[in-house]
Amino acid sequence: MPHISSPTPSGTASLELPASTNSSIPAHPDIILRTILGTVATAVHSERYTEAATACVTALAGQCACDRVSLGMVKGGSVLVQAVSHSARFDRKTDLLQTLGAAMEEALDQQASVVFPASPGQPVRITRAHHDLASRYGSRVICSIPLHTHGKTIGVLTFERGSDRPFDDQTVAVCEALGGLTGPILELKRREDRWLATKAWDTGREHVGALVGRGHLVLKMSVLLAAGLVFALCTLMGDFRITAKAILEGEVQQAAVAPFQGFLETAPVRAGDVVHEGQVLATLQDHDLRLERLKKLSQREELTNQYRKALADREPPKVEIAAAQIRQVQAELDLATDKLARTQVVAPYKGVVVTGDWSQHLGSPVEEGKVLFEVAPLDSYRIVLQVDERDIGPLAVGQQGHLLLSALPDESLSFAVEKITPVSTPKDGRNFFRVEARLATPSAQLRPAMEGVGKIEIDRRRLVWIWTREAVDWVRLKLWAWLP
Repeated sequence: MPHISSPTPSGTASLELPASTNSSIPAHPDIILRTILGTVATAVHSERYTEAATACVTALAGQCACDRVSLGMVKGGSVLVQAVSHSARFDRKTDLLQTLGAAMEEALDQQASVVFPASPGQPVRITRAHHDLASRYGSRVICSIPLHTHGKTIGVLTFERGSDRPFDDQTVAVCEALGGLTGPILELKRREDRWLATKAWDTGREHVGALVGRGHLVLKMSVLLAAGLVFALCTLMGDFRITAKAILEGEVQQAAVAPFQGFLETAPVRAGDVVHEGQVLATLQDHDLRLERLKKLSQREELTNQYRKALADREPPKVEIAAAQIRQVQAELDLATDKLARTQVVAPYKGVVVTGDWSQHLGSPVEEGKVLFEVAPLDSYRIVLQVDERDIGPLAVGQQGHLLLSALPDESLSFAVEKITPVSTPKDGRNFFRVEARLATPSAQLRPAMEGVGKIEIDRRRLVWIWTREAVDWVRLKLWAWLP
C-alpha cells in the first residue's frame, strides 16, 4: 500500500510510490486523489508566494517520481521561471533556467501539454526546445503542463524524469489535474504577495486591456457614457445660484400696547387674524376709571362752589386757593377721560396679527406699555435669507433671485437683493449672514413668518465647477491648514 505523509513544517508532503515498470503514479483512484489533495495542501500551507511555489514543486517532484519539477509564470507574453524543486535560490540568468523557459514557452505557444518523447497514441507536438533541454541537461523524458485560471494561461509546470520512466496518458492526466488545482492557488498567492503599487498598476492594465480589447461591451458602453458625462460637465454652462433658507417678514411691524395699567376685559383676535384699520384688538376694564371720573366731577363741583363763595365774600387768598384746586382736579378729570377714551386697543392699519394671543388671559393685569399685539401690513414684505459664510463672497446688492415657500410650492416669487448685513450669526456650528431682499410682485396669499428656499442668481459658469466648488474649497482650506 502507498503511504502519504501529512504536511511537514516546511509545507511539503511526500508520497511513497510502489515500484512499477515505469514508476508512474498508481492508477488506484484513492491514491491519485490523495496525491492531488496533498499537493494542494502544500500549496495552501505557505503564506508567501516564493515559499509556496518552491514547496509545491518540491512536493510534486517527490509525488510524481521526477528528477526535477519547475514552475514558470507568464509575464509580458513570455515565461519566467519562478521555482525549481529542491532549490530555494537560483540564478535566472543561468543557461539551464533559460533553456527551461524556452521549453515552457513551447507549451505556452501551443496551449497544450507537451510530452517528449511522445508515447504511441499521444498527439504530435512541436518539441524542439524540449529536445534541447533533454539533450543538454540529462533528463530524457519531459512533460510541460500549461496552467490556467479564469480561461487565461498563467504559467507552465515542467516535469523531468529519466528515460526509464516515460510519461504515459494516465501520468499526464494526473499531472494536468495537479496543475489545474495548484496553478490558481499559486497565482492567487503571487498576486497577493505583490507591492501595493504593482497591484494598482496591474489592475489598471487589466481594465485598460478589457476596455480596448475584444468583448466587454457593457464595460465599454459604461466608460463611453461616463466619458460623455464628464465631457458635458466640463464644457456645458449652467446658472450658478446661491441657495439659502428664506423667511418672509413684514416690511413694517407696529406694536399695539396697553395704554395704561389695568385689567384685560376682551381680546377677540389672535395671531394670524387679518384685521382692518381701527378694528378693536383688545379692551381694558373701565369700571374703576368711570368711578374715578365721577369722583373728580364731584370734587370739581364742590371746589367751584367754594370758589364762588370766596368771590362773593371778597377773600382773594381763598379765591386763589380754590382756583388752583379746581385746575388740579380738572387735570385729573381730563386724564381719567382720556384713559376712558383709550380703553380699546385698535389696529393701526389693515394687516395681519403677527404675535399676540390673549384669549385665555382675560381678566389678567397688564402693565402700561406692555406689547399686546404686533401687526404687519398685507402688501409690504421683505425676504430674509440666511446665507452661509462660504457663499457670501459672490453676493451683491441688486442681484435677482427666486423664492419657493413651503406653503406655496407651486408659485415662484421673484425678488431682488437689497441689503447684505456685515455681521454673521452662529447657528448649528456654522455662521450665517442676514441678506434682505424685496419681492417684485407680492401675492395676496403671503403671510409673515412663512419659510422656504431662495436662490440668488450670480452668473453662468461651467457645470463641473458648480457641482464641485464646495469640495474644492474644502480641500483648499484643509491643505492651507496642514501645509507649513
